[in-house]
Amino acid sequence: MENQQNENRQNLLRKIMEYKFFVNDLTLYLDTHPDDRKALALHNDYVQKLEEVTKEFEKMYGPLTVETVMESWEWAQNLWPWQRGFNR
Repeated sequence: MENQQNENRQNLLRKIMEYKFFVNDLTLYLDTHPDDRKALALHNDYVQKLEEVTKEFEKMYGPLTVETVMESWEWAQNLWPWQRGFNR
């Protein structure tokens, strides 16, 4: 059970990193090609996917950044990622 949960956590983090890369890369491309509607649509699609997978991760494992903590500071009372012993 714990291995499966850790694997799920790692998969979600991998998706977040991939989507962030795609969003950043497409943002740079759009800086020089602002009229490329296909790239803009792809960018918006990845932004939406990034938001969805980030929300899913944070619902299951807690916030990834301080920007997503709005209601309380309870996250500071939990174990930090390096204290949880997750493996790469």
